[in-house]
Amino acid sequence: MLYQKNRPTIYQDYQKGNVLVLFVISLLALITLASLALDGGHLLLNKGRLQNLVDAAALHAAKELDNGATRLQASVAAINLLQINLAHTDQQELSRAIDFDGDTSALLTIEYSVTPDPFIVVTNTSIEAQFVKVSLKQIPLDNFLANVFSFNKRVSATALAGPSTAVENCFTNLVPMSVCGIEGEENFGLEKNTLYVMKIGSNTDSTIGTGNFQLIRLASNSGAADIRTAMAGEDNITKTCFATGTDNASVPTEPGNNVGPVAQGLNTRMGKWNGPVNATDHPRDENICQGLKIEIEDDGSLEASALTKAYRATWYINDNKNIALSCQAPPAGLTINPQEPDFSRQSLASAERRIMNVVISKCDGKINGANNLDFLGVACFFLTQEVEHKGQESYVIGEFLYDCSGGGDATLEPVDTPGPYKMVLYHVPGSTDS
Repeated sequence: MLYQKNRPTIYQDYQKGNVLVLFVISLLALITLASLALDGGHLLLNKGRLQNLVDAAALHAAKELDNGATRLQASVAAINLLQINLAHTDQQELSRAIDFDGDTSALLTIEYSVTPDPFIVVTNTSIEAQFVKVSLKQIPLDNFLANVFSFNKRVSATALAGPSTAVENCFTNLVPMSVCGIEGEENFGLEKNTLYVMKIGSNTDSTIGTGNFQLIRLASNSGAADIRTAMAGEDNITKTCFATGTDNASVPTEPGNNVGPVAQGLNTRMGKWNGPVNATDHPRDENICQGLKIEIEDDGSLEASALTKAYRATWYINDNKNIALSCQAPPAGLTINPQEPDFSRQSLASAERRIMNVVISKCDGKINGANNLDFLGVACFFLTQEVEHKGQESYVIGEFLYDCSGGGDATLEPVDTPGPYKMVLYHVPGSTDS
């Protein structure tokens, strides 16, 4: 039997070319997806880079204003920083688009306001405006597959910077002692590179009140064991926060002399371990040079010959540069302790353990017993000599170096709250670019 070869039907003829149509539609979809992936990623990358540029410029201008610059000077500083950052190799595309050699007025605006929200532009130079807004608008970018859809990529970014609310200074490395300072004075009224009694002895009347020896309570810590731990500078000491101008600004005193714990804790920094302390958890400083013992008078002042006996911070710093770490010969007429300690660098030694963060407080007119002092800040002191532990006699002498209050976290107090602050970024009201 003969079979007839199959022939295309009229219906099959109608289907010719359908695959080509489906291919074209799919190709268009693939190009669209590729364009979204390539150009979208490129757009987001440069949006982030542009935001970093204006953030840095706004913060820089705000800091310049805070340091006394005029608004014109602050604007120039912001533009200079933009140019420096745009000079980096990974910013070449944005650098081409933002040509500071030409007219950038259509792209860049720098404005100032008295408040961050509402941000009302101030043009009168006699009005102090601390908040600065930097905007870069409609910066053109290179196109890739976006050209297929006649789409031109552009990015914008805005940043607003200015002083924060009052800063809450938080520390985990304070020693539980307080030195009295003067509110509103530079460096709290303390003189740099000058010796001070950071803890008085039992034979001296305290400015803070009878029963107080300039010891303070850190956060929830209390008692002799916590005093010893904090003096030794353990890493796990409780974090203590202060915010000037708020209820958290008080510094609670710790009544009592605590002779043993104070000496045991601080002397670990000088390579002396007595009581429940050890060289592993409480390493000594790499440099434990010290001068002859300094005495204090009955009125709490240093003896007249203190400066001829003390081992000073400048020598300490210079000695640390000497790999042998032998005590530097002091200037003519001064004496170094003839009983030299071991100056060799040890594996259980840590650098700058003798530089301590000490609370500065306002001590005037306090009563007996436990008190709450007014917090003024934190200063760095150099521990001049080891602490004596003889009966009830114990005092600490240090050299004031500088204000080391440092940073912290902004509180939610009103903007005009007195106290320390730092420059921060704010959300730009009504903007989708910040």
